Amino acid sequence: MGASIVGRNQCERVCIVCEQEKEEGIFLFGHFLCLDCNRAIVQTNTDDPNYSFYVQQLRKMFTSKIYS
Repeated sequence: MGASIVGRNQCERVCIVCEQEKEEGIFLFGHFLCLDCNRAIVQTNTDDPNYSFYVQQLRKMFTSKIYS
């Protein structure tokens, strides 16, 4: 399963899109997406200037992490 809901009683997380700590959101592929950004992404049309920003931020989910 790729997503799970995080409630108010969970630890604060940093959103992969807005990069702010939020209490509520979902985890997608191990990354946190706050509910505000989730709503904004769903409501944004592909011709909106913000669309490319959201795509760029969400691409971070698929880049590999290198640990040294």
